[in-house]
Amino acid sequence: MKLTELLVEHKVKVQLIWGEQKIEFDSEVMGVDEKSTYISAYNHNGSPLELNITPGKGAVCNLFTDDPQSGKRISWKNVELTTEKINDETIYRVKTFSFNANSDHDDRRQHDRIVIQAKAKAFDSKVSDGDEVLVHDISDVGVSFYAPLGYTPMTNQITITFTDNIENKTFNAKVDCLITRSTTKAGNKFFGCKIIGTNKDYQLYGFMKRLIKKAL
Repeated sequence: MKLTELLVEHKVKVQLIWGEQKIEFDSEVMGVDEKSTYISAYNHNGSPLELNITPGKGAVCNLFTDDPQSGKRISWKNVELTTEKINDETIYRVKTFSFNANSDHDDRRQHDRIVIQAKAKAFDSKVSDGDEVLVHDISDVGVSFYAPLGYTPMTNQITITFTDNIENKTFNAKVDCLITRSTTKAGNKFFGCKIIGTNKDYQLYGFMKRLIKKAL
């Protein structure tokens, strides 16, 4: 699929990488023409952030979305992203090249998982007291955890909180999730969850865990 085939209002995720630094934000398609796709800008402290990621700048921009036909995760790697102002609105213009014009299948759930085995609490909107669970692993897009066999959340949208120490610094992680699968494993219930929205504190925690893991 070509990037210019996406429809207006289609949701996308932008990933920016500088060396070991990585950050992601949600966006949506604002319009397309023959060569480019236009997406909404990232707002920082109430103002659109000017970004210009072009070849030779030392940074990489990747774009992810769900295929409108199959629903599978697809991506365009190493795209060009520049800031433009159209009708007094700041937006990003995204272009592909001959080598990355067509999307690649990209199931990111198979990448960048970090096993943490941290004691945690799971809350749902119907229950004020959290249930004790064990977070098994985390990634940029999901969380998995073990819970007792008697654990039955009232809704599939939950909030998970846990504390972890990294190099003598305490991180209090709180992440909103949507339960996407569950099974029985090792005498417990095992849940896989998709993260809802953007949580910079959680992303920072995951980034620090990757740095520690890579240093070992």
